[in-house]
Amino acid sequence: VTGDGLPAWAKRDESSVFAMSKAEFDKFHNNYVDLQNTGISVKDQNVKNGASADDIKSRLNKTQATATYNDGSSKNFNVEWNADDLAKVDTSKAGTYEVKGTVKQVDEAMYNDARADPDIFYNEDDGYYYLTGSTYEVKSTDETNNQKDSYRSIGLKRAKTISGLKNAEEHIIIKPENGTPGHKDQYPNSFYGWSAFIWAQEFHKINGKWWIVAGFHKGDSSTNGGWCNNTILIPYTGDEQSIKDGGMLKAENWGEPTVLEGAAFDVTYMEREENGKTQGYWLFPKNAGLYVAKAKMGDGVVPLVDGGLQKIYQVSQVFEYGKYAPTPGDNSEGSDQAIVEAPFMFEHGDYVYILYAGGTVDKYYTTNLLRASKDADLQKADSWTQVDFPILDTNDTADGRYGADESGYERNQAGPGHVSLVHDQDGNMVIAYHARPYPEIHSGSAAGGLFDQDRNTWVKAVNVRANGMIDASLTKDQEVAPANRTVTVKVTVDKAPIPEPEPTVPVTGVTLNPTVLELVTGDTAALNATVTPENATNRKVAWSSSDESIATVDDSGTVTAAKAGTVTITVTTEDGEFVATATVTVKAKDSGGTPDSKPEQPSQPNNPSDSNNPNGSDGKGDDTSANADKSNGSNDGRILSKTGASVWGMVFVAMTLAAIGVSFAIIRRMD
Repeated sequence: VTGDGLPAWAKRDESSVFAMSKAEFDKFHNNYVDLQNTGISVKDQNVKNGASADDIKSRLNKTQATATYNDGSSKNFNVEWNADDLAKVDTSKAGTYEVKGTVKQVDEAMYNDARADPDIFYNEDDGYYYLTGSTYEVKSTDETNNQKDSYRSIGLKRAKTISGLKNAEEHIIIKPENGTPGHKDQYPNSFYGWSAFIWAQEFHKINGKWWIVAGFHKGDSSTNGGWCNNTILIPYTGDEQSIKDGGMLKAENWGEPTVLEGAAFDVTYMEREENGKTQGYWLFPKNAGLYVAKAKMGDGVVPLVDGGLQKIYQVSQVFEYGKYAPTPGDNSEGSDQAIVEAPFMFEHGDYVYILYAGGTVDKYYTTNLLRASKDADLQKADSWTQVDFPILDTNDTADGRYGADESGYERNQAGPGHVSLVHDQDGNMVIAYHARPYPEIHSGSAAGGLFDQDRNTWVKAVNVRANGMIDASLTKDQEVAPANRTVTVKVTVDKAPIPEPEPTVPVTGVTLNPTVLELVTGDTAALNATVTPENATNRKVAWSSSDESIATVDDSGTVTAAKAGTVTITVTTEDGEFVATATVTVKAKDSGGTPDSKPEQPSQPNNPSDSNNPNGSDGKGDDTSANADKSNGSNDGRILSKTGASVWGMVFVAMTLAAIGVSFAIIRRMD
């Protein structure tokens, strides 16, 4: 290449110029452009009038920010909303409020010192994240430079959040040289006859049980350990409650292993739904290739290989070959052994991904990618598409390293590889990987290989590009630009709802009881008006008398006799103007009698003057079932006045005495 415009880090004799169409350029750009966050948005929210503070908080906690990128892809993030802004939202009245928040990102940091081959996973049984890795017996900064006695135990961290794993305590759950818990008489210096080296353990729940899947050496512990002979399956023996109580961190809860044939170490597992059933798959690295086998499924079944191993990939890329003696000198690629190892299979969205390592475990280690449709036959090689470059490495960077650590990317590292993936609380993928410090802090024959303690576990976010491929190389600033980390959501409180009117039930009629009434002047009696139906919406009635000089009627239906005569009392419903009538006959008081000398009649239950009658003669009451009869009624619907009742009573007494032979005389004084 000649002329200006070539980047300073590019070599002219290794560069080319060629033409392409706009469509070709757009595709090339979207596939290979260095991802950058270009924008972020939050969907505004409406809340009901009168909603509680907890309702609003719950609503916003489900409101995610959507980041967009220069390849056309997008990614959702949870947000930490400002508590003061939330408190200002007044749901007692309609209005719009602004609430600010900070986009939540996974901490990009070192999570485990001197721990290689990390496995990060989420346990739905207890709601915790876990982290493990191949162990060194000393810190990465220790001056010792030949750790032949490494890989002697399995440690495990547990935390409610991924970020919490950084400072979580590590619990050693298997250490063969200490013997087998509960069986030390039989296995004093091994774990059921297995010992170091212990490589690349992973934890998987299969067929309803948790298993440790790890490479072990067969035999008792020795000073320098031995190469892994087999992958073994170690079952968790506690119950579900013990898991919730932290039982996976306790050595006594892990039982006797079963050998899993297929590969000596670096074996991984994934399962998916197929035709309504769960099917598990083992993935084995062998002879610089990758093999997939089905697992035996069924509740309580030991998940051994079901059928044969099918090869899906064989080493094919130059970056899968190591560089001979990379420390201290640099040699050409392809001069060392071909390595395809440390695979991890993971389902996300529309795809199943296999991330695997290529090259030797030095600063030239690479992380590479295969992808298949989520519905594809995972045991067929042609189901898988390879990305023809590493998705995470430092070998192709200008300086052979990259910065890490969100505090400023001042910690340089190299050789990232042997990864695992997990979904975070947002549903996004997070990657755990080991990497070396750059420059190497150890030297000597063991430096840059298996037996220096320079591989540390790091955790960072990854993106899915618009083409469906994983991008694990972006920094925190590329994931969310600093200017986009603070977002604002508008919260609109709706107007108070207008109550729905109750359905109107029309009046269909009204009746009176009694319909015939006899009174003596000065007496009162009540008429009962019954409006139908009982659940009519408007049950109001109006009362009227055809001649108020004879008898009047008040709003409660109480009739008062004024003078002798006959009147018609009418009740009319306000709804529909239905009417009912009663005939009232008023008689004058007996002129020969002395009204005040007549015996007092017992108070009638429905007398409007009775203080215990809720519909008493207070002259009020415009509603329904107007008052019941307040006199002693008769079967023909007539009511006698008080004077009439007295006269009939005397006649009844006289007749009774005569019947028993008692005679008497009524003497009338003659004037």
